Amino acid sequence: MKSVLSVKMLAALALVLLVSSATEGRILRKCELKKQLEEAQIQVIRAMGDKMTVDDLIARLVCKANASGFNTSFVKAIAAKPKENEIHSFGHQKRRPVWQLYGVFQLSDQQACDSGMMPSLNVCKMSCSALIDDDVTDDIACLKAVIGSIKPKPKNASDITLPLVTLNTILVKECRFVVPSRYFAECLTATTPIAD
Repeated sequence: MKSVLSVKMLAALALVLLVSSATEGRILRKCELKKQLEEAQIQVIRAMGDKMTVDDLIARLVCKANASGFNTSFVKAIAAKPKENEIHSFGHQKRRPVWQLYGVFQLSDQQACDSGMMPSLNVCKMSCSALIDDDVTDDIACLKAVIGSIKPKPKNASDITLPLVTLNTILVKECRFVVPSRYFAECLTATTPIAD
């Protein structure tokens, strides 16, 4: 059983490496990504909290993109953590699937796109390979779709369209206290015209 799982994991890794080498990505600049997100009119949703502004959201999204090195072709594999109830009677943990994060925003193949390697909600109705090319417009459109599909948890219900965990994945803790005016200070000086 272990060897079959190892072969599948190696095949998935080989596919990721093959796709990464076959696609041409590029490294974005922080100010360029900020401008593209502003032009895309990303909206704050109620599940994000009443105090979050669009500027806060854009700063946090760009901060998150920094984890990928602003690389549009970045792919990262993550082994899901086992839950407590997935421990067999022999004390061995059941293996959880490896899922992939794609592109500059590190969108998941479980929710955002279809990698062909595991079942996906495919909220963006696209192949994950579209998220690792040099065109960031489809990444932004997918990010908007994922954000738009997040619904706050109803008080008397246990099921939601996409869990708020997705929101926590998009808005990573490390970027929680980013102050837009400070984070984008160089963008303001780069675009401010010099008075004569």
